[in-house]
Amino acid sequence: MALAVYFSRCSGAFDGVIDIERALAGIEESAAVVRVVDDFFEPAVVDRMIKDVANAEIDAVVLAGHSHEHYTRSLSAHALQDRLEAAGVNPNRIVAANVLEQVGLAHPDDSEGATRKAAAIVKVAAMRATMAPEIAGVHIEPRHAVMILGITVEAVVAAQRLLRLGYSVILADRLDGGSRAGRANQMRATSGYVIGHPNAQVIDDARLVDGEGWLGDYSITLESPQGRSSYRVGGLLLARPDHTEWVDELRTHFKVDVDDDGFARSIDPFTHPAETVDPGIMVVPIRRADALERDKVAAADSAALALVLRLEQESVMHYQDVSAVDESLCGGCATCVRTCAFGACSIGDDGMSHVDIRRCRGCGKCVVSCPVGARDIVSAPHDYLLAAVRELATVEAEGDKVLGFLCGGCGYPAADSAAQAVAQRNEGYPASFMPLRIPCGGRLDTLYVLEAFKVGFDGVCVYRCREGHCHNLIGNLDMDRRINLLRAVLRSRGMDDARLRIVDISPFEGERFIESIEGVYATLGTLTNGRGGAQ
Repeated sequence: MALAVYFSRCSGAFDGVIDIERALAGIEESAAVVRVVDDFFEPAVVDRMIKDVANAEIDAVVLAGHSHEHYTRSLSAHALQDRLEAAGVNPNRIVAANVLEQVGLAHPDDSEGATRKAAAIVKVAAMRATMAPEIAGVHIEPRHAVMILGITVEAVVAAQRLLRLGYSVILADRLDGGSRAGRANQMRATSGYVIGHPNAQVIDDARLVDGEGWLGDYSITLESPQGRSSYRVGGLLLARPDHTEWVDELRTHFKVDVDDDGFARSIDPFTHPAETVDPGIMVVPIRRADALERDKVAAADSAALALVLRLEQESVMHYQDVSAVDESLCGGCATCVRTCAFGACSIGDDGMSHVDIRRCRGCGKCVVSCPVGARDIVSAPHDYLLAAVRELATVEAEGDKVLGFLCGGCGYPAADSAAQAVAQRNEGYPASFMPLRIPCGGRLDTLYVLEAFKVGFDGVCVYRCREGHCHNLIGNLDMDRRINLLRAVLRSRGMDDARLRIVDISPFEGERFIESIEGVYATLGTLTNGRGGAQ
């Protein structure tokens, strides 16, 4: 497989910290193309990458620089990956190696440790790019229909915008939203236009009882006094992000991040105030109770525009980043059916487990629960995760070495946020802390923890979403149960189970992330037995 590795200096953000030449020394033999650039997002650099893909017939790409999160949280950063995909590189083989937020900015006072860590992270990313299978895609022609949950001033404004653009709109409310919609004097005409429009439908006393699908094509089932009805829409707009009942019902079927109050949270309040983790679900930015009408209109416009920009595409490609089944191993025991919180698994007439790709969220709980190892997650394969643990263990370090499993929902972005906390402290955390991203806490197999101790890690930390905040509902709690059982195994092998820690964290708690690492290192030396467990 032809691999290309691009290392960005990120416009000099970590000059003097990472020795790039040394960091790339171990990868040059296995890569067809290795280039160091000033910034990935310069047009000439992107053009050079596209030429490399064609000339060297590149199958896999490592982008060593910005965080994985950068490509979803920064405006148009995803365009780089889109160009690579269009050039023929499968998206499952385009991997970000985070040498900026989790290395260069995290360890400004330890150049040697940062360089070693960067080298390891690039190697692990190369493993991920070359070991992961290609994933298939499904083209969707987006439906020009939107369901708005909660009837507010913002909902009416967004509906008016959408209707004028030729969209069909379904407005669902917990109470009698239709009569409340026109109470604001300045909104009477707007409300009358929306409620009387032939392409608008108002459903009162509604509950969302089922949902599946993706951007451009969702199937949503509502229950109201008139019974249950299903609707096909291209996107959803949550006009009441602080209405926790709507939020809870959405989260039962789709990935929606929430804050400490249980309110729906956008992926970034500054660059993407209306966009959620699910690209087809928008949220009106949280407003103050005393907000002016103009602010409410602006918030509605923000959410409506964000959704229209997605739905106006001629087609949307959905790649099947889901759980895969090895039918040669599957015995049809239905453990996966009982485990999946989204109802994505079923046993077919052939006695085998099957995955509903419109419901699967790729969390990995079914993979860990399968008693015969018949399942795997295409974006985080079992063999890759084991190989990554072993590779990270080879990094030379003075003193203790800790492996951190970072869940994609909260742990990984918290590690990114820690870079800002380091800048304020002007002091980094130990560079011998090695991060490894997993899709969800539910994907963590206890085998990976045991392997970490076996190959020499002195401690293992698992960073997971707080209770009630998991993007995959209960992936974090399922992981807790497995880890607690593992503690007994560790003690039976003569190891202090305090070497294994679970840290609840939210995406923006960078300071807490650092404090947890410092706490682990402070106590490791006081625990029974030595490096890597009992001697």
